[in-house]
Amino acid sequence: MIFEEVKCYTARLEDIKPFYVDTLGLELLEESQHSFTVRVGLTKMIFAESRTEQEPFYHFAWMIPTNRFQEAKAWAAARVRLSRYEGEDETYSTNWNSNSLYFEDPVGNILELIAHHTVHNESDRAFSEKDLLQVCEVGLVTEDVLSTVDELEQMGLKRWRAISDTFAPIGDVNGLFIVVKKERVWFFSEQKANIYPLEVSIRDVGRLRIG
Repeated sequence: MIFEEVKCYTARLEDIKPFYVDTLGLELLEESQHSFTVRVGLTKMIFAESRTEQEPFYHFAWMIPTNRFQEAKAWAAARVRLSRYEGEDETYSTNWNSNSLYFEDPVGNILELIAHHTVHNESDRAFSEKDLLQVCEVGLVTEDVLSTVDELEQMGLKRWRAISDTFAPIGDVNGLFIVVKKERVWFFSEQKANIYPLEVSIRDVGRLRIG
């Protein structure tokens, strides 16, 4: 599935716009006093001002060309501090046949660059921000993973790989909800997952408002 639009919230809008636009070089599509929108390939990412006292944070993954992971890592490392887990700043998943790296933005959003080696999206050019192809994962935090999975399946979405009562990828390789149980620690992070408002628009499915 394709995430065409992802809307999340932040208590520090002024801190993250320079990060996405200046540090990462994403195209600024729209901005107002209370939000801004950037392009990540096929996906529009909207960051809106939070109206609560909470400081929301989310997990997103951006797909990159399957043959450009090391170049993408060098690109990211020149701009951000890569997150580490057990001394490593990258990981390979045998179950998913994918390479990933992680970093956080100034408000704690957990970002991932992932190269899926089952996807034929090879690039013949040097890696740049133009090779951030789409948002391919959106973290969805819930009190009850299996009941949330049931709700998503009723909308026509499918399970992808194995699931448990604390973790479930739902969708397909191009777009996944990473459904996790509240308080579960995000991979490559010390942050515990929490529930915050989130809106997504999925091609051929429609708009979902969560939280």
